[in-house]
Amino acid sequence: MAAMRTIFLAVLVASAALVQPATAGKTKQVRYVGIHPVPRSEGGGICYIEGPHVHIFGANKLEYRDHHGANYFVGDPVAYGYDGPKHVYKGHHPIHVDMVVGDDDADVEFCYLDGPHYHSFVPPEGPDFQVAGDAYFYVGEPGPVYVEARPQLVKINAVYTPLVYTRPVVEVEAPAAWIGVRFGGPAVVVDAPAVVVDAPAVRVRGPVVRAGVDVRVIVPPPPSVRVDVGIGIGFGGNVKIKGGGKGRKRGRGW
Repeated sequence: MAAMRTIFLAVLVASAALVQPATAGKTKQVRYVGIHPVPRSEGGGICYIEGPHVHIFGANKLEYRDHHGANYFVGDPVAYGYDGPKHVYKGHHPIHVDMVVGDDDADVEFCYLDGPHYHSFVPPEGPDFQVAGDAYFYVGEPGPVYVEARPQLVKINAVYTPLVYTRPVVEVEAPAAWIGVRFGGPAVVVDAPAVVVDAPAVRVRGPVVRAGVDVRVIVPPPPSVRVDVGIGIGFGGNVKIKGGGKGRKRGRGW
């Protein structure tokens, strides 16, 4: 009986050794650095670990940036229940990730949240930020990286629109050099030829600016009118403005 028990235990240990690696392989560890939200599916709330650590859930590309292989949260932690020290910012601004997490791997990322919002850190000292009404305004030069990524990453604001939490209120006038003054227009950069209208006797009323292009409203819109610009813009009536200047398309506006 003792011999049989020994054999039985040996079989169990061998089976466990075979099963454990297969099970462990299904759990992917994701690297994080700094505080960040925990997905609702994983219990919600905030992870307050400031140093490098791992979780078994992923990070989205709008609220996180890669910091040398780890995910760093660039959103507003208060929206997810953060109750630590917080500081008010207004508009887009850079984040010196290496200074926030305390390492030597220089890394500057951008926060694309519009309007007032919170972060758990203060910006570095220097002329790139000005304080007005207890809020930080970025007045530095963002550079081409910010401009190129803006059309995609500004979509982060759609993530925060439905979230219900106490947002900061900033009622002071922004500095003249604030980034919101210089880059406050549409995120879409338009590089298009002049508007072409190939219909005779078209009556035009008043310029209307759409996405940075001076487009004139056609009244009334004859069926043969074609307007070609660099991006898609829609109006009511029988005129459809189609991007790239390719082809002619009639129908109701969208």
